[in-house]
Amino acid sequence: MGTRHAAGGRNSIRRQLTRNVLIPSVSFLLLWATIAAAGSAQTAALALATLNGTDGVVSLGAIAAELRHERRASQVYLGDTDRPAADRLNRQRARTDAAFRAAYEQASHLLDRGEPEIRDRTRDFFDSWKELPALRGSVSAGRLDRETALSRYTDLIDDIHLISDAIVMRLNDERSLTEGVLALQLMRARDYYSQADALLSGVIAAGAMTYEESAHFVHLTASYRDVLSDSERHLAPPVRARYDAMREDAEWIAVTRLSQAVVMREPVNGGGTPGRPAGWNTEVPVGQREWDASSSAAAPLFHDVVIAQVQSSIDSAWAAVRHRILVNVGGSLVALVAGATAIVVALRSARRLTGRLQRLRADTLEVAETRLPDIVARAQGGRRVDVEAELAPLSYGDDEIGEVADAFNTAQRTAVRAAVKQAEIREGANRVFLGIAYRNQALVQRQLRLLDEIEYEEEDPRRLQKLFRLDHLATRGRRYADNLIILGGAPSARRWREHLPLVDVLRAAISETEDYQRVRLRSAPKVWVRGVAVADVVHLVAELVENATQFSPAGAPVDVNSGRVPGGLAIDVEDRGLGMTDEAYTEADRTLAEAPEFDVMALPDEPRLGLFVVARLAARHGVRVRLRPSPYGGTRATAILPEALLRDVRPDNERVRETVPRQAADPDGATGPGECRGDR
Repeated sequence: MGTRHAAGGRNSIRRQLTRNVLIPSVSFLLLWATIAAAGSAQTAALALATLNGTDGVVSLGAIAAELRHERRASQVYLGDTDRPAADRLNRQRARTDAAFRAAYEQASHLLDRGEPEIRDRTRDFFDSWKELPALRGSVSAGRLDRETALSRYTDLIDDIHLISDAIVMRLNDERSLTEGVLALQLMRARDYYSQADALLSGVIAAGAMTYEESAHFVHLTASYRDVLSDSERHLAPPVRARYDAMREDAEWIAVTRLSQAVVMREPVNGGGTPGRPAGWNTEVPVGQREWDASSSAAAPLFHDVVIAQVQSSIDSAWAAVRHRILVNVGGSLVALVAGATAIVVALRSARRLTGRLQRLRADTLEVAETRLPDIVARAQGGRRVDVEAELAPLSYGDDEIGEVADAFNTAQRTAVRAAVKQAEIREGANRVFLGIAYRNQALVQRQLRLLDEIEYEEEDPRRLQKLFRLDHLATRGRRYADNLIILGGAPSARRWREHLPLVDVLRAAISETEDYQRVRLRSAPKVWVRGVAVADVVHLVAELVENATQFSPAGAPVDVNSGRVPGGLAIDVEDRGLGMTDEAYTEADRTLAEAPEFDVMALPDEPRLGLFVVARLAARHGVRVRLRPSPYGGTRATAILPEALLRDVRPDNERVRETVPRQAADPDGATGPGECRGDR
């Protein structure tokens, strides 16, 4: 911990400011620093951004153009791998490589003089370029489908667009920035058009268009047309003239007509043939020669519009630079004359003082934003942290700046010690918590095995009924022990190797609840749950059912329904209780979606631990759980199991064991967890 120093000593910052900064710097800061330093810095930044933008956009645009041609040639080759298509693809690859070599020399300055974001994105693009040979090899060998190849080439072109985005966003002038953003939008629209051209060319070469390709083509066509429609009213007159000429050109009109023919074609074939149902219409109403002629002629028109807008943005940026230079030079000369005396007196002292403050700020930010969060995160993650070794003290002398540094040293050490102590307490409590839970589970397991032996040997019906009741209580106790283990962050000890029918999973979950006599299993499709997820799905549904029975009237039924939905299978647990407020539903959904840590679980006065258990299990398997009001006045809990947990048809070579009876014996003689009323 640093030593406290008197604020009125010889090196007082107040005396330094009064003597060295206040009197001489008033005129200097107002007249020269404001006009010259700030203005010159902005002018230099604007000029550098404009220079980088001009060189970078032009050089990288050449690579992007050749990549678009190669993407199209790859689509045609994957659609029809004949010799002419392969030759065209090889020639285009050579042109792409030549463009890259030329652009690399021109754009290398972005790695040297560009802003950090520009350098990072340029470096990312050059790194991505190294993956192009592997992509080309996969295309040549036919290991990629057309959609994947289209996406891979588009990702590479998008890296170039990201560089352009970063260059444009460095512009400080409002008009230049507006023109630059408009140019970026048109560049995106041009790429959408190019993607649509490449996709349709590949489809025509293949002679068939899948549903996914049709949807993608519709999306791309709508995207570039929407961008053009939104941008046209903002175009400068010279650019607008080129845009109008493009729209009125016969080749652009032909492209529009052919694209509409593809988009508006009949989606399905007529199922007129007896015994042959209707299917997706894979026919393409456009010929290769017709599309190539129109598209190859329309693409340069689109390119000319984009280039005109890029040039307009560059002209605006340089005009802003020239204006800034004139204003700053004139203002700087006037301010320099007025502040010359102040500069001589205050420059050294002010520079030294502000330099110390800047270094202190940089050091404190580096500690607060980088080192301190990393140390706290490691401490909370359970790793050992040596506070004294990790946090070197900031030393800035014995004046007020030194006191600020000492105070920060004290604050950061206190924060780290508190975080380490809290992490140690939580880790120790969690270990004790899990140890108790595992011991309880082991005892319950032994109790269940013993009950199984006694039930097997018992012949008295009344005693056997009591044993069943005790068995049911022990089963619930095992689930509660599992709850503690799951809340402690460890996996459940129960495992399942074989797939199990969904109806058995639901019956097993219902049978583990206290009031299972009230639960009605309404429907269950013929679906198998994968063995790795059986235990957790049983546990999750049991918690939802238990929650429904606890928060509904004693005589009210609880319904369990299930059915297929897009992306998986939905399980609904619906009660007829009083429901919850909108705020309670929102809070419960937040809990189910975020799977909070155990220390957060202890915050509510009356925590519903079942929701926390469900949240942990759902996060483990990608299950989505939501609570909504029920039409009956209670609550409907919906759990959507992803397809990864399901099997529609049991393979013949897999044996599924019926481990759950269709009806569990009620300890009082009634039937157990409901009868499934038909499969859906």
